[in-house]
Amino acid sequence: MRRLSAPGIMVPLLLILIGSALIAAGGLRLDTPVAGLPDISDIPEASLGLPTPAPSASGSEGASSAPTPSPTPPPANWVAVQIQIKAVGLNVLVKQSHSLANDGYPLEDAAYILSTSSQPGRGTNSYMVAHAYRYLFKPLWNVVPGDEVKILMSDGRVLHYIVTEIHPNQSCPQREGASNPSPPPALKLAEPGCQAAQWQRPTGHERLTLQTSQGYNRNWGEFMIIAQPLF
Repeated sequence: MRRLSAPGIMVPLLLILIGSALIAAGGLRLDTPVAGLPDISDIPEASLGLPTPAPSASGSEGASSAPTPSPTPPPANWVAVQIQIKAVGLNVLVKQSHSLANDGYPLEDAAYILSTSSQPGRGTNSYMVAHAYRYLFKPLWNVVPGDEVKILMSDGRVLHYIVTEIHPNQSCPQREGASNPSPPPALKLAEPGCQAAQWQRPTGHERLTLQTSQGYNRNWGEFMIIAQPLF
């Protein structure tokens, strides 16, 4: 596992808060959904992909080649509203966090894109977290490489991804005030610093990163899924 060359304090601290929150909640009530959550329909199979590029008329006069498409940036209000991994029965609403407080303790009604992370479809890393409840992200524990991830966007477009990496035991060791039976694998395998922090970083390509917890405190580690665009 690649170590962080110069880990800052905010990202590891944020991951500790997220991990502790997901663990504390997910470990206690894995099977009890929040009252009043709506039933969620399956995401359509058809893929509409990213917004259609607008053709560019640039080029020298009389050129015989076709105009080169110029990418059209997606509008700011183009956001993810649902994620589905049918292979493991995961079908969850998606919301954007708007505060570091919610990043550190996400609500239990949806999966949340961190306030500091990007929406899907922007050509970089989109980092999404949810508690380890059965009705949220606990099914991630059963994902295998090759599983398809579908993201429904606010205009009805469907973005398709494929799981390419699975990284269990990603830790930011919590040495004080934490019970460490055995100890858990994430603590035994942990490298110095915050091993999990690297997955929040922006990337130069489209990527989806999904995080949930593995156990009863931060030392049990985080479970990370990496998915790349399918089309």
